[in-house]
Amino acid sequence: MKLSLMRYIDETVGTFLTRLLRFGIILKRLVVPVPAEVDRLEVRTVICQKYFGLGSILHAVPLVKALRYHYPNASIIFMTLPSNREVVELCRIADEVRTIDTSSPLIFLRELTSTLLYLLRKRVDISIDLEFFSKFSLFVSVLCGARRRVGLYMKKIRPGGVLTDKVFFNNYRHISEIYFAYAETVGIARRPEFFDSLLPHMDAGVLERVMAKLSIPDNTRLIVVNVNVGTLSLSRRWPAEHFVRLIQRLVDSYPEYCYLLVGMESEFRYVENIAGRIGHNNNLINCAGMTTVPELFALIESAFLFISCDSGPLHIASLYRKNLVGFYGPETPIVYGPTNSNSLVFYSGKHYCSPCLSVYDSKKCLYGELCPDNDCLRSIDPDAVFQTIEDRFLSRSSGMVEL
Repeated sequence: MKLSLMRYIDETVGTFLTRLLRFGIILKRLVVPVPAEVDRLEVRTVICQKYFGLGSILHAVPLVKALRYHYPNASIIFMTLPSNREVVELCRIADEVRTIDTSSPLIFLRELTSTLLYLLRKRVDISIDLEFFSKFSLFVSVLCGARRRVGLYMKKIRPGGVLTDKVFFNNYRHISEIYFAYAETVGIARRPEFFDSLLPHMDAGVLERVMAKLSIPDNTRLIVVNVNVGTLSLSRRWPAEHFVRLIQRLVDSYPEYCYLLVGMESEFRYVENIAGRIGHNNNLINCAGMTTVPELFALIESAFLFISCDSGPLHIASLYRKNLVGFYGPETPIVYGPTNSNSLVFYSGKHYCSPCLSVYDSKKCLYGELCPDNDCLRSIDPDAVFQTIEDRFLSRSSGMVEL
C-alpha cells in the first residue's frame, strides 16, 4: 500500500476505531475492576512498536536497554515493518522481531490477524507504543491484551482513554529524551550504561568482505556520503548540485581518501547522477545497492567521516560516535539531530516555514509533500560547508583524530 493511503486510513478509519476502543475500555472499567499492577520481576512479555522512521528506532535503543534492565525476566518483542527488521536485529535489543507486511491490504490484514493471535497467546504485560500520531499502534496495544499501555498522548491527534500511561510530546527535546520519558513513566531511573555502546561493533570479517567486494585496499581511509533520505519525505534532501560541488572539492583537495556514496538499490540512479558529474573520481565509488545492511553498518563504523542528509544512516553514524556532517531544513535538529559531540549540523533556521514537517500534521510537509523551492536546504552553501568540514575534520592543523 502507498504511504499516502496508509496515512489516510490511519487518520480516518483509525480515529473512528480507537474512539470505539476508548468507549469499550470505559464500559469494561465499569464492570471489571482495574487489574493490580504486576511486580516488575513477574513481567513476562513487553512489546515495542515502531513501524516508520529508522532514525526513531535507533534513538529508542536507550529506552529498550532500560526496559531490559528493569524487567529482567521479560521477553521483549519489537514490532516494525519488514524493511526495518535487519536494523533492529543488528541493534540486538529485542528477543524477537515481528514484522507486519503492508504491501497489499489482504497481506496486511492476514499478518495483522496472525500477529494479534500470537501476542494474545504470549500474554502481553506492557505495550510500548513509539509512534507519534499513528492510531494503528494504539489499536494493536489494546487488541493484544496489554494490561499496561504506554505511549505518546496528543489531544485531538491520539484519542485519550486508550493509553494507561501517557507521555506528552515535547517538541523542544531530542527524540532520545522523549523516548526515555517512557522509561521514567514506568519507574525506571536514568543510568549511564543505558546511553553507552548503543550499537554493537561489527565483526571484522564483515568489513573485510565489503572492502574486497568494492575493491578497496586495506587501511584505506573512508569518507562515506549518503545523498538519500528514503521515501517518507523527499523534501529532506540537500540539493544534488550542492552534493556535487561539495564532493568535487573534497575529492580535489583530499585525494588520499576513498569516497563511498551509499544507498539502496532503488536509489542507484539518483546516486549515479551525482557521481557521474564529479570529475577526477577514480577514488569515488557509487555503492548504492551493493551492500547488505551489516556491510553498511561496517562501512559507517569504519569511516573517518560521514556526510548525510537527515536520514536513518545519519543516526547510525551518530550512535557510532563518528565524525559527522548532517543537513537539516524541513525537520528540526532539536528533535532529530545527531547526539555525538564530534558532529556538524547545518541548519539555517532563518526561514519562517522551517521546520515544516510536523507531528501535529502526521509529518506531512505543511507546504506540499515536496516543497517547490526547498530554500531551507538550498540556502546551505556547499563552499561554506566544505570550509567548515576542512577546518573541523580535515585540516592538517585541526588536530582532529579519528574516534
